Parts: sequence; C-alpha cells; structure tokens
Amino acid sequence: MRAEAYTAKVALIILLFFMGTGLLFAQKGKEKPFTLVIDPGHGGVDPGALGRSAKEKDINLKVSKLLAGMIEDEFPEVKIIFTRKTDVQIPLVKRATIANNANADLFISIHSNASKSRSANGCETFTLGAGSSAEAKAAAMYENEVILSEDNFEEIYKGFNPRSSESYIIFELMRGQDMEMSAELAQLVQNGMVRNSKLHNRGVSSAGFLVLHKTVMPKILVELGFISNREEEKFIASESGQKKLAKGIFEGFSEYYRLYGRQKGVESAKEKAKEKKPANTVNKKSKESVEKSGAPVFKVQIFATDKVLKKNDKRLKGVKAEYFKENGMYKYTYGESTDYNEIVKKRKEISKKFGQAFIIAFIDGKKTDTQKAIRMFKEKSKKR
Repeated sequence: MRAEAYTAKVALIILLFFMGTGLLFAQKGKEKPFTLVIDPGHGGVDPGALGRSAKEKDINLKVSKLLAGMIEDEFPEVKIIFTRKTDVQIPLVKRATIANNANADLFISIHSNASKSRSANGCETFTLGAGSSAEAKAAAMYENEVILSEDNFEEIYKGFNPRSSESYIIFELMRGQDMEMSAELAQLVQNGMVRNSKLHNRGVSSAGFLVLHKTVMPKILVELGFISNREEEKFIASESGQKKLAKGIFEGFSEYYRLYGRQKGVESAKEKAKEKKPANTVNKKSKESVEKSGAPVFKVQIFATDKVLKKNDKRLKGVKAEYFKENGMYKYTYGESTDYNEIVKKRKEISKKFGQAFIIAFIDGKKTDTQKAIRMFKEKSKKR
C-alpha cells in the first residue's frame, strides 16, 4: 500500500508540474492586448476650470467613463486603464508614468476648455508641439499650471516654468515617430466630436502639454468645449451633451483602432503601422522626380481630413498644398525636396501656421518610413 501511495503521489507531482509548465507556456505565448489609457484631466484639490455651476474635473471624469463604457461594449478585447477613476489629484508626470509602465498603445487625455473671453466656444483636439497659435499656447500654459500645486515640482519637472514662454522651446524638438499617428487620431476624434455634438469646430492644433510630452506612444489631448461660455457649459455639463461628446471620441477611436489595432485584436498600433502597405501619392510629379533621382522625397504634412478640400478652404490658411490619400484620409502636404535639410527649413517655416506639421517621406512614389529615408539621405550625403 505504501508503494502504491508513493507511486500515486509521484504521479500527482509530475501531473501538477506539467500542468504548471503548460500554464507558464500559455502565459508566455499570450499576446499583449491593445491598451488604451484614458486620462480624465484634473481632480481632487485641483478642480480645473470653473463654470458658474460645473467643475471641469467632474465633466472630464464623466465623459471618460462614458467613453470607456462604449469601448468595452464594442471592443471587449481592448484593455482600458484610467489614470484616475475617482476625484483625486494625480500629478502630470504620474499620469504619463501610468501609461508608459502599461506599455500603452494610445493615450487620450480629456479636458474642458476655458477662456477670458466668454464668447469663446467649440471643441478642439491637440497633439504635442510647440504651439500652432497663440490660443493653443495659452491653453497649454493653463493646463500645465497644475504642476505648481504639486510637491517638489521644480525638481520633478527640471525647472520647467509653465508661465514662461521660454520653457516651451523644448516642444519644438518633440517630433517623434508617433507624431503621424497622433495627428491622424486627433483628426478622427475631432471629426467625431463635431459630428455628434454640433459644437463649433476649432480643429486640430498642437501645443506643449506636459502630460503629452512625457508619454511615449501616440497621444492626444481633447478639449470638450468651453466651460467659461454659459451656453456651452450647460451642454458639456449635461448628461446628453456628455454622451454626445463621448460618442464622438469613441467613433474617432473606433476608426483608428480598426485601421491600426485590430489585427487579431492584440497587435499594438506601432507594430501595425510598420506593417501596413503605404499608399501611392497622388502627386505624379513627386513620383517621377523620385524615380529619376532614386532618392527619397521629403514633404511636410500639415493636417489630415476625411474630405477633399476646395483650394480656397479656410483650413488651408492660404497655403498652396497638395494631398495624398491613405487609409481613407486625405493628407495635405507642403513643400517637396530630396534634400532633408531643405525640408526641415520648410517645416519650420510652415509651423507658424500649422504648429502640428511634421516631415514625411516617399520612395518611388510610395510613402515610406521617415527615419529610414533620413538615414538614406545622410549616407548619400557622406559619399559626396
């Protein structure tokens, strides 16, 4: 009996070992889910902007939760992480850390706008940049001032002064590989909010928001509407208004996710973007010049839209721009050169009107990885 009991015990141990090993391999083989971090701005002792009866922090949280609910219903495979789910203050740097530690695929920060002008109105979506207008810079300065209430803010933010325009020079250099995807997401979300809320369309802008600066994935900051405008405050503080705005953001996210994040429901947006086939540019002149020179052609993308614009459209701001179609979006560009240094100057020039502008590249008339094109240019320059 003892021998039989011993044999049974050994068999049980072996069985448990292999079951455990199998579980370990299953966990290792499990692919990372698409992860979205939703960041409801402000909270706790930091109320954000104040209306006559509403507080920004409350509106931001309610819209964030509505958005999460819509995504969970439609895309249950998406992992959603909140920077805050309750009325607490979270330092800006910690919000970014939450997203970075989660290896998130997207970061959406939700805010409500305010202005000294009571007539200012409309919704707006931001990407990271030096600031595409004086209003955009003012919005970033206002949102960044929250760090002044944080402990040891001078040490944590390395002397960054949210009230000094000189501090914002650092954002001129923030043109990372996620810029294009952030710009596309911003346009999709902006289109969705305008379509659903019927609020004035303030468009897509760029500005130096610290919470975006510290995150290392495609990211946007949404301004739902102006709490300082009495009529707009009523709308964004109402249940129906919040549902419409959340639906708009959800529709923008849905389009982006279907384009980049839904391959097997788990692949990250960055991985998907690298694998997608680039679209042909409609600019035949560019294609011919590339084929003749055998070198990449650089351009500056100024914005994207879901419709072809008329030449006199005010969104072009008087700029003579060309466009190409990619993933159902019409992407407008300014300038063209096989000299990367020349196009850098062009980007700096046009950023006065389009602060969110960034450089893209084409090879043989097809869009290619910009960093790869820059390396090709530098290698060719060395041989000269």
